[in-house]
Amino acid sequence: MVTAIGNSTPQTIASWVAEARRTRRILVNGFADPFTIADCNTVTSNLAGLDRLEAMLASAVAEALDGAFEVDPIESAECLEILVAPVWLDNQACNQLNELLTTWICPYTAWSNKPRTRLVVKAGSTGCWMALEHAYQALLSNPALNHVLIAAVDSQCEPTVLQAAASEGFLLRKGNAQGYVAGEAAGCLILQRANDINDVPAGGFALHRPALVKAPLRLWPGNEYADPTPLTQVLFGALQACAMDAIHISHLESDMDGSEWRAQLESTALDRVIFNKTTALPQWRPATLFGQPGNASGIIYWLLLTMLHQNQIERINTVLNWSIEPSGEIAACVLERSPH
Repeated sequence: MVTAIGNSTPQTIASWVAEARRTRRILVNGFADPFTIADCNTVTSNLAGLDRLEAMLASAVAEALDGAFEVDPIESAECLEILVAPVWLDNQACNQLNELLTTWICPYTAWSNKPRTRLVVKAGSTGCWMALEHAYQALLSNPALNHVLIAAVDSQCEPTVLQAAASEGFLLRKGNAQGYVAGEAAGCLILQRANDINDVPAGGFALHRPALVKAPLRLWPGNEYADPTPLTQVLFGALQACAMDAIHISHLESDMDGSEWRAQLESTALDRVIFNKTTALPQWRPATLFGQPGNASGIIYWLLLTMLHQNQIERINTVLNWSIEPSGEIAACVLERSPH
């Protein structure tokens, strides 16, 4: 079994989470009533497009590399970098963001002097799970690969994205209780190969291989009772990937925002996978974040959970964590604490 260890610097994304909790109201062209958004206003105010993403991601990458564990001292040891970019970003801007990532990494010679491979993924809220799957495929096919960097940034508060979402009826507003609150975030995570959970040092966590699926039909809007089967399949798949059962899970974490369509979908799937399988019910933590931040969700959830444990706020053992994209993309994985 191959697992990956996250770095011990949860502050990498803590600032973005704190910002995202400061909601504000904003007017959108064509709508009389303002919309609630959860943006990083002190950082992204008056910025748009690539400039907005750069303002968030640059410091996230720097903080991750500043606080990272010591990478393999062997110069020939290979590293993989995965950039998760927003689906709304055009190809030219995506290439520019990729070049900026190279610039931000360059001063950290312990990393940048090694042979490196770069992969760019454009995705929605399941983007970090997609990146994690790419990391696993690379680790399994290349024994010389020991470290993976995943950097993700997205903004549902980007003016053009916000306008489109409002026009298409995606946002929470009067008369649309099923809509979501737009958010934004950036995060960066450095992972290290481990052969077994027992190799993870005390206080550390492992990210197990994710399960991903694309539902045959759109989940929302336009589907009053979405089929919970794809989510059920993904949750079972995530447990199977780490050889665990329902009884082993201490926490459940998702991007559920309180909307009825998500609540119905998740409660039905969890009945099938967890609640009907064990009497030792895990703690369900829906809606840790207020607002949907897009593709950076995975990193934020993973690091927030480790931060809860490391700061002795809550004891975290094993977490079944998932994300649901309204278009039908679903992903899940298990975050496991070291037994030491």
